[in-house]
Amino acid sequence: MASNNPYAFDVEDGNEIAHLLLQHRYLSECMGGVLPTSLDLSRVERALDANCGAGGWVYELAWNHPSMHVTGVDGRSAYVEKAQELVSLLGNAEVMRQDIRHLSDELLPPASFDLVHARFLVSTVSPQEYPAILAALVRRCCAGGLFVWDELEFPITNSPASQAFYALIQDRLKAAARAFSPGNPLGITAMMRGLIQDAGCKVTLDVASTIEISSGTKGRDAFAWQMWTLSKQIRSFLVDAGVTTGAFFDELCSQAQREIFHDSFFGLIYVRTLVGKRIK
Repeated sequence: MASNNPYAFDVEDGNEIAHLLLQHRYLSECMGGVLPTSLDLSRVERALDANCGAGGWVYELAWNHPSMHVTGVDGRSAYVEKAQELVSLLGNAEVMRQDIRHLSDELLPPASFDLVHARFLVSTVSPQEYPAILAALVRRCCAGGLFVWDELEFPITNSPASQAFYALIQDRLKAAARAFSPGNPLGITAMMRGLIQDAGCKVTLDVASTIEISSGTKGRDAFAWQMWTLSKQIRSFLVDAGVTTGAFFDELCSQAQREIFHDSFFGLIYVRTLVGKRIK
């Protein structure tokens, strides 16, 4: 993990991409679909998914709405290739390689989409980058178009090792002046309303979702895998900065896995979804 981008928790291994698609399916089940159920899509003909990853969101929306054309963009080659393969049999979906920091006006003209969606940008975007990136995405919305944005917080669990793991990450982010909150929560969800308004939207819908990751749920296995993968990717980011030692971190991660797979494990992940209408 590059030290200049502490949010780059992405993966490029084929098996891990398959896991990401399974996670998308579980997340969609928990949240009642890829978009809030109360959202009126009757006027949505063209939709854009930013940082589409392996393409699960693009595929599901296009499959459920065959009259809608859905475009996905991502800057990571492995994800784009997988997503293109996934949507190849659909006639109303496409995926292209585009870094959301440098969107092409030629390929993605301003005001050309009725709905623009972004999910969990916190995994790749620093606090300093958010205003410019959100403004660029909102510009792709037509006048009165919808911008739908999902973000999540660090999990809340009864696992001491898991909580210590995320506390280390937050301490490192604060030391690098790249944290959203001075406290222990990640803090991005508290910032969303102000950011989306500054980007040129009026908030029309605010939805809170909780993802159950406790023992005995589908979410537990997905969470355990995601945390283990994240530990491999973020290890050098923490150790090289002197936040922890390699030996301590490795033992902490192993202890967290043992606690997560214990029958007494309980946990939740909070997700906030905001829908904004472009007003400028």
